[in-house]
Amino acid sequence: MKISPYLHIHRIEFMTTYFCPGRCKHCSVGGRLHPKEGDIHVRAKEAADAVKTLSRIFPVSSVMTFGGEPLLFPETVCAIHQTAASCGIPARQIITNGYFSKEEERIQEVAQSLKNSGVNNLLLSVDAFHQETIPLDPVIAFAKSAKEAGIPKIQLHPAWLVNRLHKNPYNEKTERILNAFRGLEIPVSNGNDIFPAGNAIEYLAAYYPPADLDSLGSCGEVPYTEAPTKVTSISIEPNGDITVCGFPIGNIYRESIEAIVCRYNPFHNKCMAAAVTGGVPALRELAKENGVEPDFSRCYSICDLCRAAVGFQN
Repeated sequence: MKISPYLHIHRIEFMTTYFCPGRCKHCSVGGRLHPKEGDIHVRAKEAADAVKTLSRIFPVSSVMTFGGEPLLFPETVCAIHQTAASCGIPARQIITNGYFSKEEERIQEVAQSLKNSGVNNLLLSVDAFHQETIPLDPVIAFAKSAKEAGIPKIQLHPAWLVNRLHKNPYNEKTERILNAFRGLEIPVSNGNDIFPAGNAIEYLAAYYPPADLDSLGSCGEVPYTEAPTKVTSISIEPNGDITVCGFPIGNIYRESIEAIVCRYNPFHNKCMAAAVTGGVPALRELAKENGVEPDFSRCYSICDLCRAAVGFQN
């Protein structure tokens, strides 16, 4: 089978679950947390099979599990990373808020399981947003256990409102929270600069300039995205969907992942095609054709307009 020329996969990301103990104001997942139906988490066997197949077809160098909170389902996370390790994928990363249990024994058990499964990069999300609803003591206990278990690379991974240098109460509180980990000598990553999306549009828009249709950018310019014609990373959702730019291109629970990556063509999706070939004007015209009236005050990037053109909002 001939692989799609638009896919050059180096990274597989698993949205392990949409369930989370936090209610963060910056969460890009927004209203999709805690679905009332469907799969609670990614199915371990199908996820592992996808890693095997994709690593055979592509030069996959990175597998990441995140959420929601992935460690609500550590057995699934460990199955994914153990498979990635057995396939020789060098970077095996998890992003977690570290809060899945208050029991010390369970915290230590999960930390050791992550090490045993081959996780070699743990990014711990600690900041003013997570700690509004997530207690700090269990997170510190998990960080300590992860370090004692011997996970090779552990970093604190805060979210910064606008950027780390921006003066605001959230960033000031984040700096104080990071200081609570000082005794563990865990380095701090560059973190994430929060972009207006999901909950951030609802709760933090006042810290950003108003949405402006003349500065939405072009396809692939938005942080953490890439053009759908040059895809190097795909995401697998709890319901089995494989997504590119948030759009499902197939489902691993219903068909072969090899068949999905062979037939992928962004120009078969009207929204992707419009974004790539015509940008903002083409997407506005597509929205009109679909009878959709986007709320332009919520469109901070071409990605927002792209989803709004088909009536989808985070």
